[in-house]
Amino acid sequence: MPTARPTSMCLLSIALLGAVASGCSGSSSGAPDSSSPGTSTTTSTPPDDLDSPSPGCSTTETTYPPGTTLGSIEASGSRSFRVHVPPGYIADRPTPVILMLHGGGGSGEQFQTRSSRMDLIADREGFVTVYPDGTGMLATWNGGLCCGRAVQDGVDDVAFMSALLDHLEGELCIDRRRVFATGMSNGAIMSHRLACELSERIAAIAPVAGTIGVTDCQPARRVPVMQIQGTDDRHVPWEGGVGCGPSGASFISVPDTMEGWRTRNGCDASSTEVFTEGNGRCMAHGGCEAPVVLCSIEGGGHSWPGGDPKANVVNCPGDGAQSQTFSASEAAWRFFAENPLP
Repeated sequence: MPTARPTSMCLLSIALLGAVASGCSGSSSGAPDSSSPGTSTTTSTPPDDLDSPSPGCSTTETTYPPGTTLGSIEASGSRSFRVHVPPGYIADRPTPVILMLHGGGGSGEQFQTRSSRMDLIADREGFVTVYPDGTGMLATWNGGLCCGRAVQDGVDDVAFMSALLDHLEGELCIDRRRVFATGMSNGAIMSHRLACELSERIAAIAPVAGTIGVTDCQPARRVPVMQIQGTDDRHVPWEGGVGCGPSGASFISVPDTMEGWRTRNGCDASSTEVFTEGNGRCMAHGGCEAPVVLCSIEGGGHSWPGGDPKANVVNCPGDGAQSQTFSASEAAWRFFAENPLP
C-alpha cells in the first residue's frame, strides 16, 4: 500500500530536482483514505468498442467506493495510485476519468491533497480522478527527455497508464470516450507523451507547466490539447532550453510544442482569443480537426494556477508568481467536457 509522503519530503524534492519539481504546497486538507488498497495484475489491451459498457458497469461491488482509496497494480513491478470517486457516483452509469500526474519529486498524495484542488470539481461535476505515483525515491515519469530515474531506467509509464485504465474499467463504470490526462511539470510532459502514444484511449490532454518531451510524436488520431504555461516559468522556460534546476534537460519551447500540435491537428497558423480569466489568456487555432489551445499566464511561474499555494521553499531566481486569478483545474475540466473521443 502506498503511504502519504510528509511535507518535508516534498520540500526536499523541490530543492533537489528544481526543473522537474512539482510545485508542492504546504496545506494538508484532503479526502480520507480507505483502509484497503485495490490490487490487481493486469495486461494492457485497448477496448474494441468504445461505446460498450466497461466491465465495471456490470458489477455492484467495487474496490473503489465514493471517497479516496489507495490502489496498486502489477505493471512491470508494483505501481501505486489513488482513486477519488465522487459522492454521486452511480454504479451502472459510465463516468469520466481524469488521470492526474504529479510533478517530478512529488506524489499522487501531494498532487491530490496539497496542490491541484481538482477533487472539488470532481465532486461537483461527477467524474473520477486518479493520481498515480511515479517511480524512484524522488518519483518521476519517463516523459521522453525528462525526468530523473524514470528516464535513466527506461520505465514504460505509457504501458503502466494503459494497464491502470484496464484495471479501472474492470472496477468502475468508466466512460471510455471520456478519459483525459493532465499533469504538472514532469507530469505535464508525461501527459504529452500519452497523447502521442495512447491516443486511442486518452481523449484530450491539458498539460500545466511542462512541454512535450518526445521528438517523434505520431498519435493514431488528432488529440485535443490545451497547454497552460506561465510566461515567467524558469523551471521549464517558455523559450525552451535548460531550466534553473539540476535536471540537465533541455526543454522544448512552448512555441515549438504548440506548433507541433497545430501541425498534427491540421490547424491554421492564426489563432484567436477564446477565453480570459485573471492573468490567464487562452488562444485557440482555427481550422483544426482537433482543438489546440494555449493558455498563457502572464507573469506566471512554475506552479499550478489557482491551486494550493506552494510550500515556503527557495524557488528559481526570477521564477514568476503562482496565479490565484486563473484556475487551471476549472479550465482543464471545461476543455475536457467539450472534447470526448469522437
